[in-house]
Amino acid sequence: MQIKSVDFLLTFKCPSKCKHCSYKAGPERTGHMKLADVERYLKELTNTQPVQAITAHGGEPFLYFELLKQIMKKAKELKLPRRWVITNGYWAKTKAIARRKLVELKEVGLQCITFSVDGFHQEYIPLESVKNGIEVAASLGFEKVCVDSYFLVDPNSDNSYNILTRNALERLGELDNVEINRYQADFEGRGAELVKYVETKAELPAGKCPLPFWIGGNLKNPKTIEIDFEGNVTLCPGICIGNTKTQLLSQILQNYDYHAHPILSIIAEKGPIGLLEVAVAKGFIQHQKFVNECHLCYEVRKFLRPYCPQYLAPEGCY
Repeated sequence: MQIKSVDFLLTFKCPSKCKHCSYKAGPERTGHMKLADVERYLKELTNTQPVQAITAHGGEPFLYFELLKQIMKKAKELKLPRRWVITNGYWAKTKAIARRKLVELKEVGLQCITFSVDGFHQEYIPLESVKNGIEVAASLGFEKVCVDSYFLVDPNSDNSYNILTRNALERLGELDNVEINRYQADFEGRGAELVKYVETKAELPAGKCPLPFWIGGNLKNPKTIEIDFEGNVTLCPGICIGNTKTQLLSQILQNYDYHAHPILSIIAEKGPIGLLEVAVAKGFIQHQKFVNECHLCYEVRKFLRPYCPQYLAPEGCY
């Protein structure tokens, strides 16, 4: 496997408990990544992989602000071309606070920042705080300032969350030098509970696996990995290809072969419906309909997890 970017999930702790969160992040979660681990990962990656970018997120990375600064500083020292953070903006309670934090991050090496704005986040995070952060970031000359908004299935559908998301974006108003991205929320993790707001399909979703948009490449050679503070190296939330607590990251990537992975090999050959066949053979009884292939995959993986927990991790996803 030759990767171009790595995402560090610094923590699953978060001041919000968004209903679409694939990792079931929230205030009750504990634990965070250690700087020594990050430095080890970056050293291995820069010595063995054509890595061009890192992203820090979670959970909420600003909960561990000094760690976030040290990560960006180290990435800059290693001359990684793109250094990014994703945040819900809870910390930008005033523009003065936002400016202080963002100036500090920019000075140590942060280049790009994404703020989350949608009906899910704004159940917990005041939009005024997020807007403070966005406006200050846009004024400081970061290479990219983005707003990511998640919708249920079609952004034009009028379920309650999509209406809230459109209203939040409208309240942000016109923003100079800010890129707005609209994505479809996944029905996995806590997001699987959102199925009640959308229409399910009568027939089983039988298509191929649509890798998360941030991964890039394909199952044979993905372009991005995620590493969480527990050491899980994942491609999709809840699908693990190894753990850095028991094996070197460089070895995990060098030895990667989706044919040998009990979950990915089936997904690659038959799509998520292939996992359903395996689960049915083990006693899975289908009581529900599914929205799409990702929803089917998640519900079946949740059933299969006791059979191969090391490949279906982190546990918090399920």
